Amino acid sequence: MARAKRPLAAKNTEEQRSLLTDINLGDLDEEVKLSGKAATAKILTRGTYSISVRNRRKYWYWQRGALRRFLFCVPVVFLLVLVVFYLPIYTDVQNRRSALPDWTYNTSRDIKDYVLPLEQTALIVPRDFCRAKTFVIIAVCSGLQNFVQRQTIRETWGNTTEFNYSKFSKLHGHLKGHYLERIPARLKLYEDHLKSAPVRVIFIVGRSKYESLLGNETLERLHNEAEHYNDIIQENFIDSYNNLTLKSVLALKHMSKDCSNSSAFFLKCDDDTFVNVPNLLHFLLGGTLPLYNDTLEYYDVLTAMVMSPENRLNATKGIMRGHQFCSARPVSNVTNKWYMPYYMYPKEAYPKYLSGAGYLMSMDVAQGLYKAALNTTLIYLEDIYITALCAEKARVKRQHHPLFSYTYPRHLCAFKGAITQHEVKDDSMMEAWQFVSNYSIKCDPPGRYFKQMRLRKHINC
Repeated sequence: MARAKRPLAAKNTEEQRSLLTDINLGDLDEEVKLSGKAATAKILTRGTYSISVRNRRKYWYWQRGALRRFLFCVPVVFLLVLVVFYLPIYTDVQNRRSALPDWTYNTSRDIKDYVLPLEQTALIVPRDFCRAKTFVIIAVCSGLQNFVQRQTIRETWGNTTEFNYSKFSKLHGHLKGHYLERIPARLKLYEDHLKSAPVRVIFIVGRSKYESLLGNETLERLHNEAEHYNDIIQENFIDSYNNLTLKSVLALKHMSKDCSNSSAFFLKCDDDTFVNVPNLLHFLLGGTLPLYNDTLEYYDVLTAMVMSPENRLNATKGIMRGHQFCSARPVSNVTNKWYMPYYMYPKEAYPKYLSGAGYLMSMDVAQGLYKAALNTTLIYLEDIYITALCAEKARVKRQHHPLFSYTYPRHLCAFKGAITQHEVKDDSMMEAWQFVSNYSIKCDPPGRYFKQMRLRKHINC
């Protein structure tokens, strides 16, 4: 049976429908009733016009919506900027409203009220202090009750009769040729200082808040210690952590008034700091220290070039070195050891400063810092006060040195290769000393192909 052919009219109708899919046929009843090509052309013309109008309307609505979205987003973005950048500052300021127990809002912070620059304030001073020439004085800030810590230092790195520059070659002789030797001209310049007493270690303490409760036993013990070792300076202030600024400024007072004409350099450190005296002296005499595998992490790509003359110490004045911190912010947590109230320091960040674990200066800088301190309002964090606020007022340039470490090292060989190490407490001091003074132990340099991967990318600050 032959298959019936599809009517042509039906075929045309389907084609028209496919062409008019997006056309609103409800509005075109009359046109649909027409037939032929003329009707189709008319419908398409009306449909195209309708689509064009609708598209213009859609574009207008989109533009109006975009404007609304823009006007809505601008204040939202502004509020987000405020929240992200200004709310933490506002919150930080609000959180720093609590007062310090020892330094309340109404307590005088004029340093002259405590240092009394025109008076002799010390309760104990070593006999003939700074009468003879000394190359470097190391002032150890120690707690009044820290008798054990002071004795440990005397028996370890503070025994400068034994632990002096003569031990430098025993420490690093196996790496000779991998560091710069001292400068003969500096050796000649400081010849008189090196002859009499290259290094002198002193301890600075205050007095107890509870002297009446402690009785005379502690004072008697301190006086006996001072009499026997002749290395104690006791000043007339309450010895506490929050008064470390007073202790350091009083140390500068003694350096300025008693030692400025007889000593060349001054190093301040804590009684939990290990000082490698031979390394310190070699640096002051213009030499550099060899790289060790366990000190490599302290260096950056510039300071690691220990054979470069740029890393020598050539200056004799204006010297201030230590571990430098940058962009540090005041701590707002009142329970934190380094909490800083807003009334004491209202700014959002500290200037560059050196760690109080150990910093070095020439004697002219010590004089300038002391003079500046007499006109600088006190804050209780002594390293920020001395090496940032006073240094800026005295126009002293602070410089980072990689071998002034402010933390305890991960490896004992770091004690042999650094100048200072911090947080060396209790038995750790004796352990470090036994390792360093065992000159048969030779620490390894970094591998030949370390490729600077462990070096810091750029200078500390």
